[in-house]
Amino acid sequence: MPLVTETAVVAHCLGPFRLEIAGRPVEHWRAGKARALFQYLLINRGRTVHRDRLHQVLWPESTNRGSSSLKVAVHAVRRVIGAHEVEGGPVLYYRDHGYLLWIDSASIDLEEFERAFEEGRRAWAAKDHAVALERFRRAAELYTGDFLAGEDGDWIDEQRQWTRGIALRAMTTLRADALEREDWPEAMHWCRRILDLDPCHEDTYRVLMMMHGELGEIGRVRDWYEQCRRRLRDDLDVAPAERTEQLAAVLIRGPASRTPKPSLARPAAV
Repeated sequence: MPLVTETAVVAHCLGPFRLEIAGRPVEHWRAGKARALFQYLLINRGRTVHRDRLHQVLWPESTNRGSSSLKVAVHAVRRVIGAHEVEGGPVLYYRDHGYLLWIDSASIDLEEFERAFEEGRRAWAAKDHAVALERFRRAAELYTGDFLAGEDGDWIDEQRQWTRGIALRAMTTLRADALEREDWPEAMHWCRRILDLDPCHEDTYRVLMMMHGELGEIGRVRDWYEQCRRRLRDDLDVAPAERTEQLAAVLIRGPASRTPKPSLARPAAV
């Protein structure tokens, strides 16, 4: 009789991939592409993915769609699933010239992350900012790293950019709220998180410059300006925007009490 557990599958896709079935970690995948196949079907769970699409995803440089490589990977995934049998756990079906992964009971951090952000976005649109900020904080907590960190693939890169963009939108909203309340430590926390995701996020450098100007820390204003300039030059081969140059000049030249602040208003939309 299969084991019964409240959550049959726990998958961590934000950061390095980790998978547990029936409370036991899956560490051995038996074939080179089995893990990648499971990951792709997991993200598309409940939907049939045509075998041609799977060949394209897993072997993008191959033109031989009739090779046995996919069958080998499918067989390996089924062996992994069979070794971790659990009620409500994963089942891999062949259907309509493709494959469908079905899981009745799963906890997947990516799905919870996207759900938290969408709930926050809807609450923001309804002007329930307290609920929106709570859901955005939850999304930020769940974002513990890039999607499938350390792994390669065009579909992974696309999902990674999408997920990173959602995280940035949540964090910039949380930063704007902290600025509005003049909670500099919290605002700096979100600035740090944003720059971890996007080291060329110029608006965040302006916010850091402004906050240190408010604190009278002119040396730190100069440091953040120089870091911004180096990042933009080295990574993007561009110079800081005129707005950034003007803010740095004003902050470094005079006391913070005479400097214009960037807009601290809540963003109009998330």
